[in-house]
Amino acid sequence: MLKHLQTGNFEREYLTQATVSNGETVASYLNKRLKQIGVSHVFCIPGDYLAEWAASLDDPRINAGLIRVNPNNEMCGTYAADGYGRATNQTVGCVAFTYGVGGINAAQAVAGAYVEQVPLVVINGSPSVAQFNSQRDQGVLYHHMVNGSHTDHRIFSEITEIAVKIDNPATAPGLIDAALQTCLTTRRPVYIELASQTAHMACASLPKSELRASQIPASPASLREACAAVMAHLSSAKRAVVVGGSELARYGLQEKFAQLLKAIQAPYATSPLGKSVLCELRTDVSFAGVYFGMSSQTNLQRLMESADCILTLGVRDTDFNYLGVVTPDYKPPATKLPGPDHIQARNGAVLVGRQLAYWGDVGLEALLDALLAALAELPGKKLPGAPFPCLEGLASQIPPVSEYIDADPITYDSFKSIFSYGFMEGREQKTQIIADSGFSFLSNIGLKCAESGYIAQLAWAAIGYGVGAIPGVTLANHIAGRPRRTVAITGDAAFAETLNALGTVAQLAQDAIIFVMDNRVYAVEQWLIDPNAFCPENAPPFAALADVPQGHIWDYVKLAEGFGGKGYSVKTNAELKHLMQELKNGTAPINQLTKRPTFTLIAVRLPKNSLPSNATWKLNCPALAPEQPTDEPKDRQP
Repeated sequence: MLKHLQTGNFEREYLTQATVSNGETVASYLNKRLKQIGVSHVFCIPGDYLAEWAASLDDPRINAGLIRVNPNNEMCGTYAADGYGRATNQTVGCVAFTYGVGGINAAQAVAGAYVEQVPLVVINGSPSVAQFNSQRDQGVLYHHMVNGSHTDHRIFSEITEIAVKIDNPATAPGLIDAALQTCLTTRRPVYIELASQTAHMACASLPKSELRASQIPASPASLREACAAVMAHLSSAKRAVVVGGSELARYGLQEKFAQLLKAIQAPYATSPLGKSVLCELRTDVSFAGVYFGMSSQTNLQRLMESADCILTLGVRDTDFNYLGVVTPDYKPPATKLPGPDHIQARNGAVLVGRQLAYWGDVGLEALLDALLAALAELPGKKLPGAPFPCLEGLASQIPPVSEYIDADPITYDSFKSIFSYGFMEGREQKTQIIADSGFSFLSNIGLKCAESGYIAQLAWAAIGYGVGAIPGVTLANHIAGRPRRTVAITGDAAFAETLNALGTVAQLAQDAIIFVMDNRVYAVEQWLIDPNAFCPENAPPFAALADVPQGHIWDYVKLAEGFGGKGYSVKTNAELKHLMQELKNGTAPINQLTKRPTFTLIAVRLPKNSLPSNATWKLNCPALAPEQPTDEPKDRQP
């Protein structure tokens, strides 16, 4: 009896029948719908429960043009699909794996995509209905099962917007469509559990209509009231500032946001999660920088704190977005974010003042349209206080390379300067940065980037995301027709989490550049638990838990070569400057086995007590006088 429930020849027989059939199957239906919503590549680790559908991706008769990419593990595959989903507005990420050992391994990364609102389709091959029934009735525990209680489905129900089980071909098309339309509408992960022995089964034909995002059901009265309240605050403002967040990018609202900025005639900042929502080199709007709480430039902090009206659009309220400003016992004074008179608009809700007025059914795009219409009807088509005061000074104050002595060790600040002027300058539109959580992100927040040119996972903040996301981000830019070279900046501890993603980068012939900030400590963790370890004098020792043991023995040059790439190690500013010129002017290295382009890995050796200048505000060193954070060297502070 039990042999008829096992995977293997039984399923391969039906798979063969499916591939020669002219009728629609669950697999072919799913593939066509995935292609329609913006999936072109599927990061897939096959297992026997998923084998039927995974094999369909390799059959040009039924794969709908989807391309299967084989990552090294489920977490790396999910990071890659996450990067694929957030890099452009044209692509949706897709990751696939097998039940239990695959799904649970991916759950952490899927949760991050949910928190950060990334369009991602998660496909999990599960045991068949017969196998679940056998577990229930006969007590047989099939491989990869925790038990018969549908563990994976229950887990993913908590970390995706919708979770469906496809185990009946009659209901498969409706459930597939519901899940994928939800992904488009909410721009969040959805979960499709595909039962073994189901993919080959015949199902209803594909409808002629394509899947599209649906609008949030909204009351016209709510929209009118919310727009009027926002306009009232803007009309009475003397110092208005607008802040753009990641939702503007997720919903493709960048140009409407730019139109609103020009109509309001106010400076704009972005949240860290929203960095590069617009090209930061644009001259038709007034960019004031990235507001990062106490780690913001001093001039931006002054602009924000002096504002009498702050309009945030698509901004998530997170502790990292308001670093050092928001605390667990946070009680904002009028000058802090988010303050009692500030306006917070996200997709689905508008809050004017923390306790004043709230509407929970207003879409972000609808609000932008309403505000643009209301502004166009004003006398002179301008607000009474417009144009509003702009940022004093530059939005990006990165010191010139000449500020740093060639023979000195590299620091976070010298790296940023040398990278900015030695590699990025003049190439901003051709460079895609992925910054890992920690100092890799914080230190480089001031780099000027193209639209969607700076990607990071900051709210979920799982270290290791940066390297894992490289394959997906690079593929998505290629699909969108953007010739950008991917540059990932990561810490050594973060790199250790997902270094085997380098295999996929080499396999796909991607000429990415990976900088590993090799200080051999979890620097940001030490900064969070006791920042005074970074004091120049009388510093307490680093905590033992901050040590990265493998960092003391790894050879990054040989490691890069082992994965099929090219490796470097640099310790001084002079070495880094020379390498930057080589990277900027040279061509991508060639893998000697494939004869195709490959990645470049650079170990940037830092002293363990190197601290970005915009992180010094957290120090309380007896030997140091208190100072305001700035991106400038100490002798150039205002």
